[in-house]
Parts: sequence; C-alpha cells; structure tokens
Amino acid sequence: MLSHAPRLTAVLAAAAALALAIPATAYADHDDNGTDPDNRNQAVKGFSLTTNGTNAMNQGKAELERSVITTSWGGGDIEVYDSNYGDSGWHGRTDCTNWNALWTSCDIIRVRFNTYQSKTASQWRSLGCHEFGHTADLGHRKGSNDSDNNSCMRVEIWPTHYDQHDLNAIKAGT
Repeated sequence: MLSHAPRLTAVLAAAAALALAIPATAYADHDDNGTDPDNRNQAVKGFSLTTNGTNAMNQGKAELERSVITTSWGGGDIEVYDSNYGDSGWHGRTDCTNWNALWTSCDIIRVRFNTYQSKTASQWRSLGCHEFGHTADLGHRKGSNDSDNNSCMRVEIWPTHYDQHDLNAIKAGT
C-alpha cells in the first residue's frame, strides 16, 4: 500500500501558498467584517414592508447612491424586510444569506428593520442609512472617530447621512 501523505502535504502547501498570494482588500478603519458586497452595483428589493420600512429602505438606497455604489430596484443583492422581532435589543440587523463560492464576498445581503421599538420618521431614515452602510461593509463608528457627530454609522445617535469618512471608506473597500 502506497502512502499519500507526501502528496497531500504538497497539495496543502500549494493551497496555503495560493491563499497567501491572493491580495487582501484594503478596508477602512470601521469595516464591519461580515457583509462585503460582491460588486459596486447592488439591486434592492423590499418584501412586504411597512411605510416606515419603505422609508428606511429608500433612505438607505439613496445614501448608497452618494457613494461609489450604484443601486437599482428588483432585488438579487440587497433584500429588505421589516417585522416585529420583539424586544431583541436591536433596531436593525444586516447579514449575509448567500456568500460567493470563494467566501470572499456576499451575493445576497439581508437587511431587517425591527418594528417593535417606536421610532420617529427621522430615526427610521437614520436606521435605513445605517443598515445599508453595513451592506457597503461599513462598521459602527464611535465618538472617538466621528468627532463631528454626523455619521449614521454611530449607534447612539441618529444622523441620517454618511459623512465624508464613510464615503471614503466605502470607496476604499469596494
């Protein structure tokens, strides 16, 4: 019986070398580490949204349009839902439901708005901006890196737009 250990070791070494040879994408300092879009063209579709959910989706889509990402209607890239998810501790959530074959970017990103908590119209727009920021691979901002308090990626305040830092981060990361 022949041993396949040397051949397996060589294959694993080649695979590791290939993985190291693939250049890593440079991301901004508030990368969300989880919903890298697969390209700069994102089709958006809402599913049975309330009026508030529709307004949040429209704001998020409009904010992406301010960046290097273009959007269209019809779905396939960003799927948007809203529902009463209960006292979950979150207003919105974004996650990847379909990674590409290499697990390097997300083909379908799901955005969920929680209708459980009461929010003003402005807070719904901020929430849309925030969750769609995650679809562009933005992570949360803190007061220490948003000193002018104008990024919708802040979690403790409710701005309705991306600031220049966010737009630069989207440009660098996609």
